[in-house]
Amino acid sequence: MAKRYFVIGAGVAGISAAEEIRRGDESAEITVINGESYPFYRRLSLSTYLQGHTTLPALIVKQPQDYEALAITVLQDRVSQLEADHNRLMLESGEVCNYDGLVIATGGKALRPPIEGLELTGVRLGYWDIEDTLWYEERAKQVQGRKARAVVVGGGVLGLELADCLNKAGLEVTVLQLTNWLGDPLADELAGRMIEERVRESGADYRVGTSATRLLSDEHGHVRAVVTSTGEEIAADMVGICCGIQPNVSWLEGSGVRLERGCVAVNEVLGTNYANIYAAGDCTWVQGGMMIGRRPNRTWQVATLQGLVAAQNLLGAKRVYDEGLFYNAGVLYDLPYTLLGKFNPAPEEGCESRLYDTAGDPFAYFKLNFQDGRLVGALLLGQQRRTPVLRKIMEGNYIVTGHEHELMDLKFKPKGLPVADINNAGDAEVESKLAAYAKAAQATT
Repeated sequence: MAKRYFVIGAGVAGISAAEEIRRGDESAEITVINGESYPFYRRLSLSTYLQGHTTLPALIVKQPQDYEALAITVLQDRVSQLEADHNRLMLESGEVCNYDGLVIATGGKALRPPIEGLELTGVRLGYWDIEDTLWYEERAKQVQGRKARAVVVGGGVLGLELADCLNKAGLEVTVLQLTNWLGDPLADELAGRMIEERVRESGADYRVGTSATRLLSDEHGHVRAVVTSTGEEIAADMVGICCGIQPNVSWLEGSGVRLERGCVAVNEVLGTNYANIYAAGDCTWVQGGMMIGRRPNRTWQVATLQGLVAAQNLLGAKRVYDEGLFYNAGVLYDLPYTLLGKFNPAPEEGCESRLYDTAGDPFAYFKLNFQDGRLVGALLLGQQRRTPVLRKIMEGNYIVTGHEHELMDLKFKPKGLPVADINNAGDAEVESKLAAYAKAAQATT
């Protein structure tokens, strides 16, 4: 009899898992529960859409016919209850589903900060999914043609992406950042100051060391101002709350699945405390194997790899999960950035940091971090040309002693360098998977 597998979540981790299950079991019944309004889409391109550089159909990675070709059923529904002891799911539609194996991949959701007035009209909690993006697009259109003001609460990556989009849509934007510089914690202070200067140049405003405590309403229940923790009142026609992302696991309360630090607790093979339940993506915290002591890396690439590994192990493999070298890249206010490995190490980690010449570019910043003769981290802002070689040096564990000054030279190659006896190489499998998704997305344009 064919086994019944359910995947909860239709993001990159969930879809990777579903496709991998199909590759490993041609006869299995596979069902994906999609709690969002749209099929699997490229979350990384939401700001590209909001700025008008792509279309909504181009964001969609998988069309219904793609699932049909793989005999994967997608249900537009949400799980209201999981009874792990009985291998049973209850859906919000009232449907009851029994499973042989399960992958939890419900991702994250916007963190709700303790700010009074979040229920007011003109306020949006989060900038995380298509629904959020369409809300900001519609709101920006509504206020076009007049001097509209937007306040973005949160000056991390998502907050800065949103602020940039609203700024380019013609709104007067103010960013509030609780910590002491924009871009924190991904940017160190020097990089953060460069980002702040770019924000100023764009015509936007910002405050650091403060956040919102209260949102004020007009007589119609619409937001009119933001009160900060320093007592300042900032006028606002629109407010976006970007105070972080939290794992979407509240629906698991009472299920029997063990949670740790607000995440699904998984071991080194991404298994939960139930033998037939695995988890992947932003909802997980890996607590064993090569990931001990490492915080979750919430990136598209990692979610893809976790979906693959979770599915393989659900089918009986014993593959230990290792995400390899930390890698993240993007653009903040038109400044490209790359983060590799220990890009911003704590003092107690014992790394030596070096800054490199940027040829007079005021918006370029190159910092490399070294430990025990190896390059272990990089923070690049403004240019990304050296990223492939630096990544190769780190993944290859090359000893670079005596060559530190050459690493940002575009002509330098690691060929011939000795290799340390350490294994932290990344997983090539996920690279081909990401390339396939990118190709599928391009085909829809």
